[in-house]
Amino acid sequence: MNAVQFRERINALRPMYDEQYNPLMEKISQKGDSTGKGNVSTFGAFYQTYMYAFLLGLRIGEKKLAEHKGRDFAQIGMWKPGPLKDFILLTLFNRTSEMGYSWMDLDGAKHEEIEQFLRVFQKEMEGYANRGLAYLQDKFDNEKYLFEDPNVFMNLLMELQPAE
Repeated sequence: MNAVQFRERINALRPMYDEQYNPLMEKISQKGDSTGKGNVSTFGAFYQTYMYAFLLGLRIGEKKLAEHKGRDFAQIGMWKPGPLKDFILLTLFNRTSEMGYSWMDLDGAKHEEIEQFLRVFQKEMEGYANRGLAYLQDKFDNEKYLFEDPNVFMNLLMELQPAE
């Protein structure tokens, strides 16, 4: 598999999140018509909320496995803004040794090995995103007033200390 094919496979991935967070995703994401959401600040499309949740999970420094059935949404190739998507992908690639892989092993690897790596890669992304969604769910359940502030998403990110 060459670099172009590898990138196409990554762009075709459809990461999932634990379905227990779907009501939260519906409340704080804009999907189609965003009217009638009440006085709760909303983030962008589902994939933007997911990218934000990934960053929260990464900042917390923990992953959380899905406890329930997963829900997917847009393929990674559709995510915008592109620079943020690329930052997330590069962050994960920098952690390949933690996933049990090295770039040297992936270079020239067989198709089956690449597919296995991509499954692990996606699970890693999902773990951080689910941890971030758990954090958001806790804040929404226990400090919902925070979501009335138009800067809630920046505030929540800033209150977290970076993981060591």
